[in-house]
Amino acid sequence: MREISITELVTMIMSYQEHAILDLRREGDFAKGHLFFATNIPRSLLELRLETLVPCKTTCIILIELGAPKSDVKYIFDQFGYTDVRFVSNGSRAWQEAGYHLYEGMNVPSKAFGEFIEETAGTPHIAPEDLHHLIQEDSNLVLIDARPFDEYQVMSIHGSVNCPGAELVYRIGSLNLRADQKIVVNCAGRTRSIIGAQTLIDSGLKNPVFALRDGTMGWHLAGLSLEHMKEKRLPPSAPAQLDMAREQVRKRAMRTGVSFIDAETCTEFSRDTNRTTYFFDIRDPEDFKRGHRKGFASAPGGQLVQTFDTFAATRHARHVLCDSDGLRAPMVGAWLRQMGIDDVFCLVDSDMSSHEPASSPLADHLIHQAPLVTPTELIELHKQGYAVYDLSSSKIYRRIHIEFALFAERETLLNGALAHNKAVLVSPDGRLAQIVARELCLTGSDVYALEGGLQSWRQAGFATVSGAGNLPAFPDDVFYKPYDLTDAAEDSMRAYLDWEKGLMERVVKEPGAAFRRL
Repeated sequence: MREISITELVTMIMSYQEHAILDLRREGDFAKGHLFFATNIPRSLLELRLETLVPCKTTCIILIELGAPKSDVKYIFDQFGYTDVRFVSNGSRAWQEAGYHLYEGMNVPSKAFGEFIEETAGTPHIAPEDLHHLIQEDSNLVLIDARPFDEYQVMSIHGSVNCPGAELVYRIGSLNLRADQKIVVNCAGRTRSIIGAQTLIDSGLKNPVFALRDGTMGWHLAGLSLEHMKEKRLPPSAPAQLDMAREQVRKRAMRTGVSFIDAETCTEFSRDTNRTTYFFDIRDPEDFKRGHRKGFASAPGGQLVQTFDTFAATRHARHVLCDSDGLRAPMVGAWLRQMGIDDVFCLVDSDMSSHEPASSPLADHLIHQAPLVTPTELIELHKQGYAVYDLSSSKIYRRIHIEFALFAERETLLNGALAHNKAVLVSPDGRLAQIVARELCLTGSDVYALEGGLQSWRQAGFATVSGAGNLPAFPDDVFYKPYDLTDAAEDSMRAYLDWEKGLMERVVKEPGAAFRRL
C-alpha cells in the first residue's frame, strides 16, 4: 500500500477518476467523525462487504482509517486481488488538521441532500401539532409512512398507511384520491419525509402534499402517542393508473440526465472490467424475492437514496437501475442524478425470471472452510463446556439471541478472549461466524460455527430471547439513533433532528459535493 497526502486525496476527490474512500473502523467509531465521502466497512465485516461495495479490482482505494494493523489490512486486499490500495497516515485527524470538516452520524451525504431538497424545492411541510388537529377535524386526509415496512411496524402514527418512498408513485393510484384530498408523508426524522413528499409533487400529482416536520420523532416530542406493529400497507396501482404516470416520470428522469438502456447494453456494462458498474433492483424486497435479474442486488429505492453510501462506495461509477414497471427506477434515478451521481441508467427490459444471486467467490471460499455444527450439536457442545458467542451487532443481539449466547466482537475474540479455547460462534446468517471460526481454528483453538446462524436455530424450532444479556451499558460497536433505544431520551431526539437540519450549512464548502435541483 502506498501512502498519500491530504493534498493528493483532495485532488482525487475533485477529479473524475473512479475511487473509493474506505473507513475500516467500527461503525460506532466511524459515526463519531468521518470524511463526507467516506464509506464505512468495519474491519470485522471486510471480507463480506468489500466486493459488493467495491466490485472492480482496479479501482483506486484510499483507506482513510485502517481499523486494524496495516499488515492485516494489506493481506485482505491482496487476497481479494485489489491492485491500487493507498492509505492516509493519521487519517481523519490529518484531514481535520488540514482545515477540512469531519461529520458525525451516518449516511451524511443522503441526509444533507434531503435538507438541500427542502430548501431548494420549497417542499411544503406541516408541524406535528397542526397535523394532529387536521386528523381530528378533517377526514379528507391521507397519511403515508414512507419507511420500510419493518420500521413502520416499530412505531407509526395512528391512521397511517405504509408505502416505502420508491413505491409511492407505483402505489399512490390505489388510493383513488379525490382532487382535494391532502397527503402527508412521514418517516422517523426528516429525510424520507422530504424526499417522499417531493417525489409525489415531482411526479405531477395535483393533490396538496406535505412532509411531516421531523417525522415520528417530532410527533413524539409534541407529546403525541405512537402505535406499534401495524400492518396497513398500500397495494400497487391498477395498470391503467400506472400507464398514466409512466410517461410523466420517464420525462422527468430524462430531464435530470438519466439514460435508458436495453438488455444488450446492460450486458456490455457487466463485461467491462475497466469500469465499475453497480446493478440495483430498486423494487420492494418482497418483489425481489419473487424473481429478479441475474447480477442485480436488492436496493429498495427509498433506502438507496436515504443510505446511498451503504450500497456503493466507488465514486464516478455507473449505476444501472431496474424495476418491473418503468416507474420506480426512473424516479429513483432522477433523485440519484440530483444527488450528484453522474452516470445513472435505467434498464428498459423488465424480465425478472432469474433467481440467481450475486456472489463473492473468495468470501464464499473463506466461509466454507469452517467446521460447522447443527443447532442440536451446539446444545450438546454447550453442555460440555463450550462457550457460545454471538457476533451479531449489539442492536441485533438486543433484539434476538440464544439465551446462553454471549455478545462478542470479532476483534475481542481474536485478541484472546475465548473461554478455554473452546467455543461455538453464532451470527445472523452464519457467514461471519464461519469466517471467524476459521481464523480461530488456525490459531489452534477448538471452535465451531453454527451452520445457517440464528436463521437455522429458529427454523429448527429452538427459542430465542431479547434483552441486554451481557451487553455493556453503552454499546458502541454500531451507531444508535435515538429511536433505536427503548429508553430514548427526548434530548437525544432533539439533538439528532438539529444535527440533520445543520448539515447543509457545513456541506456547502465540502470538496466534491455537487447536489443539484432540476
